[in-house]
Order: sequence, then C-alpha cells, then structure tokens
Amino acid sequence: MASFMVADYMLLPADMHQLYTFDRLLLQLPIIFLMVAGSYWRGFAQYKHYFFTFLLIALTYSNYWLIWVCWHNFKFDFPYEGTILYAYYCVFALGIPFKMALMASTVNVIGFAVLMYIAPVYGDRVLISTAFVGGSLFVCAYAKYRLDRSLTLLEETNHKLLKLSKYDPLSNLLNRRALREESTKLLAFSRRHNASIAILMIDLDDFKKYNDSFGHQQGDEAIRRQSAMMKAVFKRESDILGRYGGEEFIVVLSGVTEAQVKERCEALLQAWKDEEIPHAKDAQHNKMSCSIGAVLINNSESTNVDLLINDADKALYQAKEAGKACYVLSPRR
Repeated sequence: MASFMVADYMLLPADMHQLYTFDRLLLQLPIIFLMVAGSYWRGFAQYKHYFFTFLLIALTYSNYWLIWVCWHNFKFDFPYEGTILYAYYCVFALGIPFKMALMASTVNVIGFAVLMYIAPVYGDRVLISTAFVGGSLFVCAYAKYRLDRSLTLLEETNHKLLKLSKYDPLSNLLNRRALREESTKLLAFSRRHNASIAILMIDLDDFKKYNDSFGHQQGDEAIRRQSAMMKAVFKRESDILGRYGGEEFIVVLSGVTEAQVKERCEALLQAWKDEEIPHAKDAQHNKMSCSIGAVLINNSESTNVDLLINDADKALYQAKEAGKACYVLSPRR
C-alpha cells in the first residue's frame, strides 16, 4: 500500500491528495488493522476465510468509492487496477478458497458494473474496462479452483501413499515395518508411565491346508475375517494391530491386566467358533480356528519389541503343541 501511495501521489493532482489520503489512511488502513487485530481472536483460524473475503470486498468497494469521488468531484479517471491486485493478493496470498473467491468476484464485478453505469469514468473505455475487470476477477477465481483441486488431489495421493506405506492391503492392518515402529513407540510410552505391555501373536491354524483345499481366494477371505475379528475385539485407540506376515498377526496392548489379556484371547477364539467355517479334511480341527501366544510384563525397562515378539512366538508354539485353537500366556516377568 505504501508503494502504491507514493506512485499515486505522483499521478494525482495536488488538490486530490487530501481525498486520496482519507481513503487510504482513514478507510483502507483501519480495515486492515481491524483484520490484524481480529487475527488475535482465539476463533480466528476457524473463520479466517470469511474475514479475508470481507477484507477483499471492503477494500475493493473503498477503491470504488475513491474512483467515483475522483470522477464526480474532479472529473479525474482514477485507475481501477488496484481492484485486480486486491483480488489476487487476498485469494492467493491469504488463501481465500474457490467458492468464496467466486462469490467475492461476483460481488465486486457487479459493483464495478454499477459504478460504470452511474459514473462512466473511462468514457468510451467503459465497456472494455468492465470486461477486463470482470475477466480478471473470474480468471483469479478459476485459477484458485484449479489450485485448490490440485492441492486436494495431491493431499489424497499423499494419503494413499502413506496408507500403502503403513498398511497391509489385504487385511488393512499395519504392515510389519509400521507395526514394529508403532510397537516401539507404545513400549516407550509404557516405560515413561510405568504401564504394563502385552504382545499377542496370532496364527491361523493349518492355514496352508485350508489354502490348498479351498484356494487362495478363500485363504485371502480368511485373512480378512481374522482382521475383522481383531478389530472387533481390540477396540481401544491405543491398541496396535498388525499383520506380521502370511497368516500371522500381532496385537500390542498397553496398560492391561492378566485378566484382560485372557479375556481378549478367549473372545478372539470364540469369534472363530461363532463363524463355524469348515476347515480342510486333513486339518486338526474341522472348523477354522486360530492359536494365540501372549506375553505380558509390568516392567519393560530391560526389554525391547524384538524380545517380546520372540517370547510371544514361543508361547504361540506352545499353543500349537497343546492342540491349537487355544492360547498360552507366558508367565509374567
């Protein structure tokens, strides 16, 4: 604004300087200061687009007022380019979204057309000036639409890439790498808060025989059902669920008791019993089932995720040896 004022003072006749100063310092500058002051309001961020849209319209119409007064009182055709610059600054620098930019452009174009009707400031250039202002403002709004759309597509693509990098596509659970990262974070949290931590390793019983008998598509469906059962049993926001590989899954829990771990293991076993899915003829059980190996510790200072997974794997092996379709909880350390 300061740079424009210097240029405008050189352009304007001396008898118009007072009017110009009034518009810039007593109309436009207070509007800007009011907006800056409003930005300290706690709820400003939520409504900032409305504030910036109001700012754009208010500054534009104060410029229209100056154009009208300059023409009406001094027969001076004050330039309208500031109208376009205000729009581009508010839309792109302040980030007014497309719909509000379109609304502001419509309001400002209508205002300029009315101004040209009641005050034909630019003589035989009125129509071309109106067309230029209208075209510029709507090009600004359209450019914001393209920019917003590109950013939305980029955000969606990044979200998909992040999901692909963290989640197993078949089970929609954390993949092995992400599972280890999140488990390490939860273990660190448990240490800081002196909370217990439990790791459950889950394995579908005789899964290879099921795959060989019913095909890989049915095998994939069994993986998805196991995932759905785990999500139904382990509902806490802090519970970490992941596919460790093949038909093996891992659950990491924090702040749980031995009774709670046993309760969840039993709920998972019961979920498979309720499904009553026929198994392969040569499988140990005639219905699909899973085995669970679990480890629970109260003091996690001297351990890490790999050691806990190893203990859970040993417990899983014991559950398999005990006849499958059961769980084994390692002694508390």
